[in-house]
Amino acid sequence: MNIVLRHSVILTALFALCVPTMHASAAEPLHLTLPQAVALALARNPDVQLARNQKTSTSIGIVKAQGGFLPSLQLSGSAAHQRYLRDSVARNTDVTRSANLQASADLNLFNGFADVSSLKSSKLQFGAADDSLLRQQQTVAFDTASQFVSILTDRELVQVARENLTSQQDLLKQIEAFYHAGSKPITDLYQQQAAAAQSQLDLLSAQRNLDVARLQLLQLLGQVPPTEVDVVAPDTRQLGTEVDGLDLNRSFQEALKRRPDLLAQDKQVMAAQTAVRQARAGYLPTLDLVATAGSGYSSAVSDRNFNQQFGHDNLDATIGLSLTVPIFDRDLTRTNVAQARVGVENASVTLTKLQQQAGVEVGQALADYRNAREQLKVAEAKLTYARQAWQATRARYRVGASTWIDLSAANATYIQARNAEVQARYAVLLQGLAVGYYRGDLGKMLALLGQQENPS
Repeated sequence: MNIVLRHSVILTALFALCVPTMHASAAEPLHLTLPQAVALALARNPDVQLARNQKTSTSIGIVKAQGGFLPSLQLSGSAAHQRYLRDSVARNTDVTRSANLQASADLNLFNGFADVSSLKSSKLQFGAADDSLLRQQQTVAFDTASQFVSILTDRELVQVARENLTSQQDLLKQIEAFYHAGSKPITDLYQQQAAAAQSQLDLLSAQRNLDVARLQLLQLLGQVPPTEVDVVAPDTRQLGTEVDGLDLNRSFQEALKRRPDLLAQDKQVMAAQTAVRQARAGYLPTLDLVATAGSGYSSAVSDRNFNQQFGHDNLDATIGLSLTVPIFDRDLTRTNVAQARVGVENASVTLTKLQQQAGVEVGQALADYRNAREQLKVAEAKLTYARQAWQATRARYRVGASTWIDLSAANATYIQARNAEVQARYAVLLQGLAVGYYRGDLGKMLALLGQQENPS
């Protein structure tokens, strides 16, 4: 089993995982793991269906090319009823009836290997369409995974905003109690009221982003509101271990072997080369085996009836070879060959361009992943320090050792650090999947994602 087929099987098997029923009531949310979301998107995405249709069209092209090796058979017939003037003086007329039937067959024996080249080109086009379909499936899978990760990110950001609102409201109650006790000024109370209102606005904005992300995922899944969707966060440990061990040079070489778009373009180059051989067939002679058989009847032969004439007298059959040697075809073959060679050059340049692009994409994906991992470490450290600073400042504020401005700045830094940590954590997941997409083994990367429970 070649490497493309193997990864195609992996991707197909992944997409065939158990998919939850889509006829749940509006009150029951649709719980999806990442593989399930990908499977639903692939089943309903119009771009995938168009790629499937293109593959079907090229398979029909193979059948058409195979027909070039078969003989052609035609059956033709004619009948006539003729009235003519036999005696111009007496104005006597006579009628003649006639009928003819002929069958002919033609089998090409040699046409400069044009039929062989056409069949080979059709099979290459079918292989390219199959690779293009697989790449389109990978693209839809990656888009779905990206939107899935966006929901995970926005959901945690909503949780951060909700906890911040609760914290700000609790602090507002404390400051109000301090104010009534005479230990805090009225300005602190007003400023905290504004801060609590801003926290509520931040929660509304975060919830809006989550709602939009869910709608966009529903669009990819081919669903329409009011379907509710809830996603299950994956376990990314195996994926991280796999991506951490990747090497740039080796990853690029594997991308050249695996990526379906590169393999499809390579087949396009071979198909273009075959088109040159097909065009050059115009320089060579053609040889056909020709056979005809027929009979006829005419009422002008008065002493022989229809059965005698049609079944015996007028039977005719021929069989022979027809050789056609091209001498001058108004430069049609020469121009066709020249155009076919340009097609080979264009296909080769396109393949080189795609290979160069693949090198950049793989290198950038690995660099982005490693950068995301480092950013996550920094974000985690900043979160630890920001939490400690916020807790210390809040304790100092209670005893009057710091101002409300110090407390507000510490809280803002802490919330920013929490948001940055959430975004950095899911950026690592998304960049890991991007590495798989640009290497051409996204199915393998998705298979490494285990399922974990939904956060409460």
